[in-house]
Amino acid sequence: MMMAPGSYMQCMDCVVDLEHAKCDCGVYGVEKIPCSHAIAAGIHAGLHISTLVCPLYSKNYLYAGYSENIYPIVSQHIEERECFPPELKCGRGRPKKSRWQSWLELSRMRGHKPRKKHRARRCSNCKETGHTKPQCTQPVD
Repeated sequence: MMMAPGSYMQCMDCVVDLEHAKCDCGVYGVEKIPCSHAIAAGIHAGLHISTLVCPLYSKNYLYAGYSENIYPIVSQHIEERECFPPELKCGRGRPKKSRWQSWLELSRMRGHKPRKKHRARRCSNCKETGHTKPQCTQPVD
């Protein structure tokens, strides 16, 4: 079933023009391979999906591209030089680690001990600071 020239099909949220290989989503027009909207419109129109693909993607075009030999243009200005791989400079020793260090590692690297935050001692019996339960003079609750 061939579509009339200039006829369009509404498929979901896109308008598809199968004759000019265009779709509102833009994929079919750029890639020349049918998008899902064009495939649905082609099936609805009774066309085979392979006819919707651009002929440039066919085997005949691929074979034609490789059918003849391609020779380089030879001129007198070409110098023959030997190509060597680039020199790779490696640093001495073991490679450095690339990870986040903890505050303890960072303070050890700087050469001083980390500060320890002292908390005020609190008695679990009377809830006052300065002593603990064994040294408490208050009667046990």
